[in-house]
Amino acid sequence: MRQSVTISDVAARAGVSPTTVSHALSGRRSVSAATLARVRQAADELGYRPSPVASSLRTKRTHMVGLIVPDIANPFYPAVARGLHDVIAADGYYTIIGSTDGQRDTELGFLDGMVRRSVDGIVMFSFAIEEKDLTKVVPARTPLVVATGNLPSGHDRVGTDDAGGSEAATRHLLAQGITEIAFVSGPKGNGPGDRRLAGYTQAMLAAGLAPAEADIVRSDYTVAGGREVVGELLGRRRPPRAVVCANDLIAIGALEAAQAAGVPVPTALAVIGFDDIDAASLVAPPLTTVANPAYEFGRQTGQLLLDRLLDRYDGPPRTVVVPTRLVVRATA
Repeated sequence: MRQSVTISDVAARAGVSPTTVSHALSGRRSVSAATLARVRQAADELGYRPSPVASSLRTKRTHMVGLIVPDIANPFYPAVARGLHDVIAADGYYTIIGSTDGQRDTELGFLDGMVRRSVDGIVMFSFAIEEKDLTKVVPARTPLVVATGNLPSGHDRVGTDDAGGSEAATRHLLAQGITEIAFVSGPKGNGPGDRRLAGYTQAMLAAGLAPAEADIVRSDYTVAGGREVVGELLGRRRPPRAVVCANDLIAIGALEAAQAAGVPVPTALAVIGFDDIDAASLVAPPLTTVANPAYEFGRQTGQLLLDRLLDRYDGPPRTVVVPTRLVVRATA
């Protein structure tokens, strides 16, 4: 029934013109307090709701923002989404989320689909595509914030101090006299794994240790991936004494692998993750990790995007780097 109620119906009930109803409900032009009260009462009595489609045709805005992430099941990304939402919702914007598994075709498909649906702006966690792909798919008039990735700074960008975080984690192990340290990265690409690998490598070299090729392994950013590759590391004739992992899910998988192999943590195997998701403090033993504040990350992307959407900023691309910190718990 609500869908059948029109502005003309509200105008007839309130005894005013449809134009007055439009002005009263949109706030674009002022009307008297008495008229506004009559219009609102008539709209409530009839159950009138403005059509978002009609509004978008009039304003050229959909008030929808696209968020493209590699894996919505990874707890880091819902926290990012909440931070983004809390910034943009106050100005009437909603979020559409696409999860790509870090696959190039899926990333491009979501980008194209969101552009075709006329989203007002996009936040993109790019793991597989390149700057030239963005230029082809995303119109210049559509604000875009690139989150992490190795893309050039042709767009506003929010990143994490990935290298600094993993360097601090590695130095923490070295300070304990541990030198046999392996690194579990993610799949090769634009994801954070390679940047976190660079921080590990820098810390090892600074300590006069050249990481062996066999001590750098790759995994999916999942518990199952971490469990598999760390299980293989522990099965070697000379297993590592510690592992630094590219994210917390891999690290939790490492803890499971150690438990299955009967290897005590941290006395025989120290484990450090990255992100500090909620589960990091809940596993047994609680995980030592690098805090990567996802909610603040999302807020920063939302702020950059909103500045463009509301015409508060029209300058060159900006970059925000979210700092990290080592959170020492019981695994290292």
